[in-house]
Amino acid sequence: MVIAEKIIIEGNEVYLQELRGDGEVCTTLRTPVSSLLRYLAWAMPSPLPLFPTGVRWLCQQKELLFLVVEHPPQCRTLLISEEKVGGQDYKTYRLAFPYIIYLLTFYRGSFEEMKMFYRLGPLSTPHDPLFYTNLPNVRGEPGHYGTQRVCLRYRPEMLENKPLAETVPALIDFFWSTGFNKDIASSSFERARRRDSRLAGFDAWEEATRANPLFMLEIDWEPTEKSIPALWLECLKLHGETGQPVSTAEELADILYRLPVGY
Repeated sequence: MVIAEKIIIEGNEVYLQELRGDGEVCTTLRTPVSSLLRYLAWAMPSPLPLFPTGVRWLCQQKELLFLVVEHPPQCRTLLISEEKVGGQDYKTYRLAFPYIIYLLTFYRGSFEEMKMFYRLGPLSTPHDPLFYTNLPNVRGEPGHYGTQRVCLRYRPEMLENKPLAETVPALIDFFWSTGFNKDIASSSFERARRRDSRLAGFDAWEEATRANPLFMLEIDWEPTEKSIPALWLECLKLHGETGQPVSTAEELADILYRLPVGY
């Protein structure tokens, strides 16, 4: 007797049917779509690229990739101008930094934006508190999606179509190598300089660095009241997505329509 199998997805259910040689149709298995997808995610995980050093957390949904990179406390040499646009007055400062968290978003394989936050210790959970920075080229006002977005001046086109293991450190290095100025109103620097006299100006910051390179771990930084998962959900919402798992035939069909030809 010949038995042919057929999979039917209807609503929130998946049916496995057998069509026997005598014409009898028999449903041999019935399960929710969500259960099938959970098993497929475990049995056939999506291939992921090689990630650069420092990646602590990631999320990927459809064409959106969200990476969290952590750097330990360190001193950096920055070019800083006291002018709004930045003229001929750039000076070099050697400045201390606490733990830095970078959030990088890639959409359809291309870099979209980078945000950054401070921490007083390494991440232990995705819900650990994040703090505002004190950099002039970082948007500082709260209550806005763009809060803590860094200014890269322009999107580095030379990083297009490069593997993430090259793109991510290159983007971070590019940010630190550009000159800093007072072009952003309500920047993180302006918000933070009133919290501690050692942050009142770049000269004071550099002097405090010479006295104690780890003094930035002593600052009472302003909390953002945002967690990494909450920022990921904001990013999803901006792209018309939600954080809910795929659970219906319609959502599964949407994924199938997005598959490249021959995938």
